[in-house]
Amino acid sequence: MLGYMPVPPDFKYADVLRHGRPVHKPGDPFTVKHPPMEPVRRAKIFKPFAALKGFEEAVEAKEALYCERAELSEDECAELDRVMSELLELVKDTASARENAAAVTVMYFVPCSDRNSDAYGRLGQYVRTSGTLRGIDTVRRTVNVDGKCISFGDISAVEKCSRRETE
Repeated sequence: MLGYMPVPPDFKYADVLRHGRPVHKPGDPFTVKHPPMEPVRRAKIFKPFAALKGFEEAVEAKEALYCERAELSEDECAELDRVMSELLELVKDTASARENAAAVTVMYFVPCSDRNSDAYGRLGQYVRTSGTLRGIDTVRRTVNVDGKCISFGDISAVEKCSRRETE
């Protein structure tokens, strides 16, 4: 018997199994040549690894929840325009943008970019980003928050916030 299973009579290594695990005394030639591995190093042998690079990200992308782009009401559009006008005054040129360093939180729509998803081209997600407002480009109709350019059409809400909230 090996554990709970009987050893088949024709098993090639039955005698090795019956002997059991070898026991080596400290200082014997085998132990000197092959010292026991430290538990930390031994644990690294069994550490999981990503056999398929990008697989975890692909699975997460499939599990992402997508929604339709919401249309803003007239009141929401008016409030967004008011906040954007205030922010535009704060960052009308590079010098004033640096001087005022307006901290903002922007909620915007990001369309699904996974071509293999059913949501591609139809649905997306709302993302919130916080940081320092670097500029507003009225020609390209974009807002720059810490180097991230966000299109006016994608923005659903903008809030001015204190410095601590963005850090």
